[in-house]
Amino acid sequence: MFKISEFSRLSQVSMKTLRYYDQIGLLKPAHTDPLNGYRYYTIEQIFRLNRILAFKDLGLTLEQILQALDEQIPPAQIRGMLRLKQAETQALIEQEYARLVRIEARLRLIERESENEAGHDVTLKSVKEQAVATLPTGTNLSSSSLPFFFEELDHSLLHAGLPEPAALPHMVLWQDTGACQDDRDETFAVEVACPLPEHFSTNAQMRIRVLPALPLVASVMHQCQPQGICSALVDLGRWIEHNGYTISFPHPFREVYFARNDYQLSIAEAQIPIEKG
Repeated sequence: MFKISEFSRLSQVSMKTLRYYDQIGLLKPAHTDPLNGYRYYTIEQIFRLNRILAFKDLGLTLEQILQALDEQIPPAQIRGMLRLKQAETQALIEQEYARLVRIEARLRLIERESENEAGHDVTLKSVKEQAVATLPTGTNLSSSSLPFFFEELDHSLLHAGLPEPAALPHMVLWQDTGACQDDRDETFAVEVACPLPEHFSTNAQMRIRVLPALPLVASVMHQCQPQGICSALVDLGRWIEHNGYTISFPHPFREVYFARNDYQLSIAEAQIPIEKG
């Protein structure tokens, strides 16, 4: 048998950790001297210790490891614990990747601001009157939640009898409510919308309204990622300011999404109604 110091060197686990595992019953010494309290381990116990370290590396708690090794829970439950940990780890990876995308986008935006780059090409055009089905989202719509609101709107359109609504362009509308009383109040209502075919009619109770024709809008085409930071509106605002236009606030800002792959937004057009200042 090996003294605890020798077993610690063999296993590369500290004596402090071995004493703690003994204390909680996770790895008891093969023999403890009743006179001096010295702990002794056998070489076979390294296999149990390696299993403990492996389970710990997978993210299981010491209590879960104790139950698993002492067969107090069935193998199916162990698999369930590991699948849960797998899902938690995958979610964490996705959250951190989304954070990385936002950091990279923010760095690009800061670099462009410091270099005063134009970024996107702005065009002027008019927009025709358009009937749309709308779905309110509140005032705190995030880019990451946008695909889910589009999906909910598509579900309502399918129920109303519109075939393949997901194949149509989709829109986000920011409407100035004019309800701001102080700096803390929200001033915009946000809706997602889907343009409707000219001859489409339905008896379903849907929010359908007609967006008025706009004689002049400033627009940019851009690529957009759900977790990213889009600078298109910043570029539009800079262009409007530098070219002597003002924003026409009675009309909603619009962002039209064209190419979407499994609700991953890729190509969009930002539109801001303007008038000559």
